[in-house]
Amino acid sequence: MRRSLADDDKCVTKYAQWPFRSGILLTMLVTDGVIVLSEFTLADASTMSLADADSELRRRFDFPEDFVPSVEHSEEVVRRWQCERLAGARYAHAVRAATTLELLGGCELRPLRDGVANVSYWTYPTHRSCGVASRALALLIKIASDDYQFTSLEAEIDSDNIASKTVAERNAFYVAAHRNGRILYMRRLP
Repeated sequence: MRRSLADDDKCVTKYAQWPFRSGILLTMLVTDGVIVLSEFTLADASTMSLADADSELRRRFDFPEDFVPSVEHSEEVVRRWQCERLAGARYAHAVRAATTLELLGGCELRPLRDGVANVSYWTYPTHRSCGVASRALALLIKIASDDYQFTSLEAEIDSDNIASKTVAERNAFYVAAHRNGRILYMRRLP
């Protein structure tokens, strides 16, 4: 049986608050010692708005053609994600470097139906091809089962998105079907 990154025993769940920028306490959810999943904060908005200009992110996440990135828009996104977390509609997580807390990208779980959630993940341009998304998905899988009690995960991935397909496959997702013009990957959780 092939072992996946999410099966690695080095995932350590811990809920801790660390001092962050401008007196903000940052809640850490889980780390593998290289990256950390945490909450997004308003202090992340400037990095997020710069990343919103990236053509790859815009293409994969269906940004409107006339969208103009701004710090104000990114702050609104963070506020919306915080509300959606409280409502149980979406669990967005910042992906950060464990040593510096630099924002590297993000990942999220969106509940679909009983026990099933959609996953998505993204890495900002300067951090791509470094294993960030694979590590983030491995940690997300762990908390999906342990903290949110999901029993199965799905990821809809564009057929030409080789990097995202590789990330899913490294984390023991399998091709289940084609849906909405994309490949549907699935993974059952323990």
